[in-house]
Amino acid sequence: MAGLAWSLGDDELLFNKGGTPTAIETVAEPAFDSKPVFDTIAGKIGSHAPTLTAFADGELLAAWYSYDGPGELDGAAIHTARHLPGRESWEPPEVLIDRPQAAGNPVLYSAEDAVWLFHAVVAGDGWSSARIEVQRSSDRGRTWSSPRVIEGPLGSNVRFPPVPTADGTLLLPAYDDLFQRALFFASTDGENWTCRSALPLNLLFPNLQPSVVVLDDGRLLAVMRNGGGGWLWVSASDDGGRSWTVPLDSGFPNPASPAALLRLADGSLILIYNDSNTARRPLSITISADEGVTWHPPRVLVDGDGAYAYPTAVQSPDGLIHVVYSHNRERIQHLILNVAWIVAGSPPAR
Repeated sequence: MAGLAWSLGDDELLFNKGGTPTAIETVAEPAFDSKPVFDTIAGKIGSHAPTLTAFADGELLAAWYSYDGPGELDGAAIHTARHLPGRESWEPPEVLIDRPQAAGNPVLYSAEDAVWLFHAVVAGDGWSSARIEVQRSSDRGRTWSSPRVIEGPLGSNVRFPPVPTADGTLLLPAYDDLFQRALFFASTDGENWTCRSALPLNLLFPNLQPSVVVLDDGRLLAVMRNGGGGWLWVSASDDGGRSWTVPLDSGFPNPASPAALLRLADGSLILIYNDSNTARRPLSITISADEGVTWHPPRVLVDGDGAYAYPTAVQSPDGLIHVVYSHNRERIQHLILNVAWIVAGSPPAR
C-alpha cells in the first residue's frame, strides 16, 4: 500500500503525512440545538442506530430501530420517516419491518429514486447470531421488495452505507459481531452480494462498524470503531476493497462507538465522532480539504448530559449537511449545518 495520504499510526499528527500537522484543539462551543425526528413511538421505550439518505429535490428519508425493552433487541422493529422539502418537521414515523425476529441497524443508500435498505436480523440470542438482509425500492421507499439474505459469516451486521468504487462496484462496509472484525461485501448489480474481504481478527482491539469513502484516485479509506475503546482505527485499500492495510491508530479518540466518514461534493472529507476516549459525548465534527492530510480543529455539534452517538450524515443537493444521531437511545435527533460553520464558525443552518 504505497503512497497513502493518511499517516496510519501517528498518534500525534492525526492522519498527517507529507503535510503540516494540524493541532488538535477542539472548538468547544456547542453548535446549536438539534430537533427530534419524532416525539414518541407508541409501545416503544428506545430508539437507536439511525440512517439517512437524501434525494435530488432535497427530500430526506430516515430509518432507525425502536424496541420495547428492557433489552435493545426486545421487540426491535425498523421504522422510517420522511422529511419533505420546505417543511419544518418530519412526517410521522411508519413501521417498515416488525416480525418475531428482531430487526435492527438499518442502513439506507439511494441512487436517484432507487433506495436500498440493509439491516440486521437476529436469529438467536444477541447480535452474534445476526445476518444481513437487503430490500430495494424504486419509489423513494414508499414500497419495497421482499428481503433477501446476504450470505456472510455468522454475526454479520451493518452500520454505514455502501460506496461505488472506481470500477462501478458497490462496496458495502459491514462487520461481524461474533469475531468483532470489519467485513466488506461487493455487488455489481445491487442485487447479488458476496463477501469480498475481512480485516484481520484482533481479540485485544476489535475493529468493527467501518465507514468508507472513495478518494480522487479511487483508493478507499475506512475508519472503524475500536471495540476496546481509546482511538478510532483507520485502514486503506488500493484494490477496490479486496485487501486492506493493517488497522492502526488514527489519532482520533474513540469510546467504543461508531464514527461517520463522508466525502462531500467538493471532495472534502468530514468525520463525525465522539471526541472522547471513554464517553459518548460530545459529538463533534471535523473537516479535511486535502483527503485527510490535515484536519480543521473539531467543532462540537452537541454536548451535555447523556450519550450522543451513532451519527450518520448526508449532503443534500443544496450543499447542506444533515446529521442524525441517537440521544440516550431514547430518540433520534436531526441537525443541519453548513461547511462554512465547520471551517470558520460561520452561523450554522439550524
